[in-house]
Amino acid sequence: MKNIIKSSSAKIGRRLLMAATGVLMTLPLLANAAHAETVKEIKDRGVLKAGVQVAQVPWGYTDEAGKLTGFDVEFVRLIAKDLGVKTEFVPVTPANRIATLQTGQVDLLAAVMGIFPDRQKVVLFSRPYANNDNVYIGKKDLKVGGWADLKGLRVGVPRGTPQDKAVTAANTGATIQRFDDDASTVQALISGQVDIIGAAFTQMANIDKVAGNGKFEQKFVLNRVFNGVAVRQDSREFADYLNTFIGKLIENGELPKLYKQWIGKDIEAKLPTTGEGDAPLPVDVTK
Repeated sequence: MKNIIKSSSAKIGRRLLMAATGVLMTLPLLANAAHAETVKEIKDRGVLKAGVQVAQVPWGYTDEAGKLTGFDVEFVRLIAKDLGVKTEFVPVTPANRIATLQTGQVDLLAAVMGIFPDRQKVVLFSRPYANNDNVYIGKKDLKVGGWADLKGLRVGVPRGTPQDKAVTAANTGATIQRFDDDASTVQALISGQVDIIGAAFTQMANIDKVAGNGKFEQKFVLNRVFNGVAVRQDSREFADYLNTFIGKLIENGELPKLYKQWIGKDIEAKLPTTGEGDAPLPVDVTK
């Protein structure tokens, strides 16, 4: 009996040692995968790996022909063209996009990444390449003009978004219902599950397309957000390249043209020139 116990203990010990060794061998690989990215490395590899949202019309989605497209997607293609490399798109969500970047699965994020102070602590942002208003949307006959009018209403928000954080902090007396993504939040509004939702202003076109024009409208603007390309914090050289490239797109008119094509409105006339510490950050306009 003792021999059996010793034999079992020895096997368990060997398995634990092998598992520990495997973890130790994996750590350097993970560290290498998430090292600072340079323009030369991307060019030498011949591929730009970009994290984009793939179910966020009009920023990134699959069209009727089965092609991945949208503002962010086509913007990334312009970067790849300038670098002379191919593109490899990696689908990300609001919940996993930063982790996908930090673990080295992608070189950059062009995934509706608003520049916020908490995000600036963990990623390095390029200068903004788009503006994106966070708003609240409800039925046309619903009288809402700000936080005070939300008391007693059912408010739907995508979990963990600026809209979620803002309405939670406002303590309006509303019933907050959180959903996993924008599509689920929009569907809850259209089906009557909630009275009003927090969303990007670009969701209005999607709502009108499904529900019909004139049934819903934008009630008030929470803030104006500036989207930047996110790279790892130690990828300064890559961020500098992106800043120069974005500046060139603004000057030659390609960026305003692309924004108008996909977002349907004119881009902010004077986008901030930095996405770092002194960048103009979202401003609450409901106070």
